[in-house]
Amino acid sequence: MRLRLYCNRYEHFKDALVCSVNCAYRTRCGDFALFYDDNRTATDALVEDYLERRRGGARPSHVTSEATLNTNSLVRLEVKREMAEAAYIWINSDDRAELLETQEVLRRAERGAKAKHIYRVAQEMELRFQLVPRKRIEKARRAADVEAERATARRSRLRSVPAVAEPEISRVAATPPPAESSTAVPLATTTSRRRSRTTKAKVAGGR
Repeated sequence: MRLRLYCNRYEHFKDALVCSVNCAYRTRCGDFALFYDDNRTATDALVEDYLERRRGGARPSHVTSEATLNTNSLVRLEVKREMAEAAYIWINSDDRAELLETQEVLRRAERGAKAKHIYRVAQEMELRFQLVPRKRIEKARRAADVEAERATARRSRLRSVPAVAEPEISRVAATPPPAESSTAVPLATTTSRRRSRTTKAKVAGGR
């Protein structure tokens, strides 16, 4: 499956080879910078295979115009490793170059040998594709990290703010006063009956 990425500039998915060798915004595109940083080995292999087919006269499936393809702009010298101990390039009178260690250079000097030029080597270099400048990749990565932090902060703020619940109104049902029983006797009637009974008792006693 070929490498593809979404292009926010043209708003559609593009083949990584098109972005690598045919897009005018290749070195300025933040989306491609992040994609290339994450998929550099696979992207470099895709470009190398494409260039090999062009050199062999084959017509690649993804055709690019001669005017837009500049191979020199795709390749850079990069540091492969720092030398643990500095080495020296010894160039003799016949312009023949040799890579020597420090002790060998000193032994030749003791024997009276003279070099036409001596250069000190501290790094081992290699030629590699560099479709996006390293500084551009670092800038795009910093911008992506800042945006990710902001998105995380927004999500955390949304989680921390509780939902405002509507105040629950306690509905206390009004308790109606107890209904008077139909058999209940009014207090005034009961009192009058008691008084009449007492009067009748006194009258009967008087007799």
